[in-house]
Amino acid sequence: MKLMFNKFATLVFWLLVILAQVFSWPGLLSWLPACGLAVLAIHVLEVLYFWFAFRSQSHAVGKDALQILIFGIFHLRRFIDEQAEH
Repeated sequence: MKLMFNKFATLVFWLLVILAQVFSWPGLLSWLPACGLAVLAIHVLEVLYFWFAFRSQSHAVGKDALQILIFGIFHLRRFIDEQAEH
């Protein structure tokens, strides 16, 4: 349940980033697009980590890579936990 809330919160964050970019919100909200770029850069690194460390454990590599790009650690955690169990 907590994981689904985290993924939902991440989707809300991306929606706010897009809206802030489109509507050029003033003040502190104007930082959202820059924060979105920083988060996107981190998620790209997480996709690379997935690609080299966990790709063989995935049944749908492209789908998992896309979900990691969007949700980051909240999707990658699944592979990390599976590896820790073995």
